Amino acid sequence: MGFVHRRILTGVLAVVWHPWITLGVVFITVAACVGAAVAWLTISTDQNKLYSSKPWFFHDYLEFIQRFPENEAVYIVIEPKNPADHPPALRWAAAADQITRRLRGLKQVVDAYCRIPLDELGRQAILFEDPKALPRRLDGAQRLGELATIWGARPNLLAVLGRTPIERSLAGARAQPSDETAAFITHLADSWDQAARHADATLAVGNGVVDFRAISATDPSELGYFYVPNEMDRSQHRILIQVYPEQDFNSLTSVTRTIDAIRDAAIDAGKAFPEFHIGVTGRPALEADQMRTTDKDFHKAEIAALIVIFIGMSLMLRSMWLALAAEIALGVGIGWTFGWATAVVGELNLLSLVFLIALIGIGMDYLVQILSRYRFEARRYSRAGAVWVRVFKYVGPPINTACLGAAGAFLVAIFTDFRGAAELGIIAGAGLILCLLAGYVVLPALLTIFPAKLRPLEPSRRFKLPHPKRRAQWLVLPLIWMALLLIASHYLPSPGFDPGLIDLQVPTVESVKLIRTLQTWSAAVLSRDPEKLRQVRDAVRPLPLVASTESILDAQDNAEWLQRHAAEVPAIDWSDPTPVSAADFPAISAKARSLADVFQPAGASAKQPVHPIQAAAALSLRQFAHDLDDLSGPSADSAAARLSSWQRIFVREIHDLLDQFRPGLLNLDAVPPQMREHFQSSDGYFALYIKPAQDLWSGDNLQAFETVVEAAVAKVPGAPHVTGIASDVSHTTGAIHQAFYYSTVYALALIFLLVFLDFRRLGPTLLAISVLAMGLPMLVALMRLFNTSWNFANFFGLPILIGAGHEYGVFMVHRYLEAAKYPRRTWRRWDVSDRALLLCGFITSSSFGFFWLLAEHRGLKSLGLVMCLGTACIYLATIAVLRPILKWRLSCLPRSKNADII
Repeated sequence: MGFVHRRILTGVLAVVWHPWITLGVVFITVAACVGAAVAWLTISTDQNKLYSSKPWFFHDYLEFIQRFPENEAVYIVIEPKNPADHPPALRWAAAADQITRRLRGLKQVVDAYCRIPLDELGRQAILFEDPKALPRRLDGAQRLGELATIWGARPNLLAVLGRTPIERSLAGARAQPSDETAAFITHLADSWDQAARHADATLAVGNGVVDFRAISATDPSELGYFYVPNEMDRSQHRILIQVYPEQDFNSLTSVTRTIDAIRDAAIDAGKAFPEFHIGVTGRPALEADQMRTTDKDFHKAEIAALIVIFIGMSLMLRSMWLALAAEIALGVGIGWTFGWATAVVGELNLLSLVFLIALIGIGMDYLVQILSRYRFEARRYSRAGAVWVRVFKYVGPPINTACLGAAGAFLVAIFTDFRGAAELGIIAGAGLILCLLAGYVVLPALLTIFPAKLRPLEPSRRFKLPHPKRRAQWLVLPLIWMALLLIASHYLPSPGFDPGLIDLQVPTVESVKLIRTLQTWSAAVLSRDPEKLRQVRDAVRPLPLVASTESILDAQDNAEWLQRHAAEVPAIDWSDPTPVSAADFPAISAKARSLADVFQPAGASAKQPVHPIQAAAALSLRQFAHDLDDLSGPSADSAAARLSSWQRIFVREIHDLLDQFRPGLLNLDAVPPQMREHFQSSDGYFALYIKPAQDLWSGDNLQAFETVVEAAVAKVPGAPHVTGIASDVSHTTGAIHQAFYYSTVYALALIFLLVFLDFRRLGPTLLAISVLAMGLPMLVALMRLFNTSWNFANFFGLPILIGAGHEYGVFMVHRYLEAAKYPRRTWRRWDVSDRALLLCGFITSSSFGFFWLLAEHRGLKSLGLVMCLGTACIYLATIAVLRPILKWRLSCLPRSKNADII
């Protein structure tokens, strides 16, 4: 017995002598810790805090999303419920506008955008169109020129068609009575009729005057709406609304409440448009839905684990009081841990919240070892001091080593850049030590005051002196286990590593399903020099893994293209349109009726089938003519003045539409903020977005895309680093992957050192940690049977398994040394140490196994499966390999052997 061990036993005796004082101090400290946690311990749901900002790739990404916050937006997705439907562009627009207005009224929303206002873009609007669409748009300018000639050109030969532009347009339409012409005339006639009849209404484009862009738009993108294809089926499209929510990361529910408010408001506003389905996605929505799911999974697993563990301990310890005492001690350890977390870290993150299940699953093991040995000694001795000294004399060294090893496996994460895991390590590692401390302090005090009611063992049965016989059969089980490992390694390949992130989410959640249909992945390069971005664009555009690029360079290229084709834009000799007078009404009315007869002949021939579009035009024209005929006196003069104003506004609209084909040089200062901020940050950085040609939710595709893009950009002299969501995820996940490898190596090295310091000889050390070498390969084999791969959710379970699993070997070797050194404490067939080890395996497997059984989040399910299977494999390796070897070695010792050897 060493110096430290003697001091520990002295402390335990002090607790036994002063149990009430001890419990009083415990109560005060726990109350202080819990009170401090309630007052000052916060919960941060900011996932950007899970990784250190020191590595260049994450530092660049944080600056990128600060400069271009749209990458952190929530997306409202508007799509037809029936994919085969093709709603009119104006119906799409009305739905998007109504939902956007509702969202802007929420206190949880900073702003929301569904479109770029084309009227604010003015003549520069065409610069931001797809360069491939410019030739088609230029063809449209020719038709627009014909319309401008009728309405806004200086009077020429067309004057024979009528005195006013309205007359000329009605006469000219007779020459081309197509469906397209009929649809256009319908809009004009309805607009004229409204202007003539409503003298008090304000006239403006889109409000009493035909909005030419709106009626000619073939899809919402031509009206400035964010109309994008479905990346899973590019024949389908949807409108996106970008929503910028208030950022509140101070509680688990704050983010989910914000997303729920946005989702509820969007769905409610969309009820007026039953043909559309309204969905919500984007990174904040994914995070909120993930937090909601994981929070629910944690609560279910923790409650189920505590109940099942209590029942299991009650049955195996044969005492509900002992099981309750263990739960009390665990509660004290958890309370102290909250105080530690408050003092040292100050907040919990999405990963460090796991410390609770870690303490339940691992911290309880040390309490079980103490209580199992207490039950053994309390049946043999009556004095509390004698009982507890013997308990900790034999169980103290192994639980100290096991606890320090498990705590170290958590704490080694602080040597990585993965802040989430580092904070979990700091909290959970210290928490395990505090749970052990609770076992040293709370259990002796509690069970001294309220001892368990156990049946005393007869003195004659206290010890079994017969020495075990040497049995070669002990070695059969290790041989069988080794054979199973060889078979499994031959027929079951390694499960591999799956770097996919979306596959860890709940597949049925709407935000998860929708995110894969959007092009949210891109790499980005930032520079204050647009010419440097041009060099980068030229370097990445030819790459087969790059689908396209997007930047302010496209607008500059469009401006240059339009300058080269300026001669193809119709030249109009503009003049003010001839005003309408009341005297013109008969001529206008006659031309309207004449055109109506062209679209839908009156009389007997009217029975012939007519296309609905032309029938609608005829109806509008006749209604307009009828209303004009009813006007007289002052009302006719007022209507004429309003129709004159209508003509001027409409001509100015056509003038502006043609002017956009001569936009001149790009002027970013005149661009609406929501578009300008997509291309240029407030501090002057321009962004080049590099879009992938493949689905980057696949880890292999992501790695290939990022590798080739970074290699191409690196060849550009003076080019900055590649950043963006693709770069960040690629480098961050790679670094996390590497960090877990390092953590595993660190954990193994630390555990080997701790176990060696405990036994002070290489033989017992290798035997103790051999359970890992025998158990973990079996875990890998079983993962293939369960169709489970390593991933970013379950991979960090490996160092935890190493830290928690080595305790089985430590406990078993200590039990061997105890039986070898003290022959009177003979190792029975299934004695107290074996039952305690079984209970430890049951507790740890149950704690994490409920994640596998109850969790909806696939990442947590895989973590639960790995931890449950891994614990079971290590325990079975201990029972099937190490225990038989130790029993055989023990049987080989001479009966008089009293030395501490192995």
